[in-house]
Amino acid sequence: MGSEYLWAIFVAENTGVFPNFYPIGLYTSHEKAIHEIEALPRDMNYQLLKLPVNRMFPYYHKKSGKLVGMDGIHHEHFHFRDE
Repeated sequence: MGSEYLWAIFVAENTGVFPNFYPIGLYTSHEKAIHEIEALPRDMNYQLLKLPVNRMFPYYHKKSGKLVGMDGIHHEHFHFRDE
């Protein structure tokens, strides 16, 4: 694989129940992912995450030490539904 990152498209729902997002596409370039997002239905919100390949990216709470999220992940929001 020629890239250190993959671009993942997620649907982001406003359900109030976690997890409230799920992946629908994975691309090797930002441009390809944006092209696909622009063609998606406008009745949903989407997120685009730049995920590193062959590397962990956990975020641990500083006081409790519990795993609580992702660290150092670039992401973009596309709020089509909210327009």
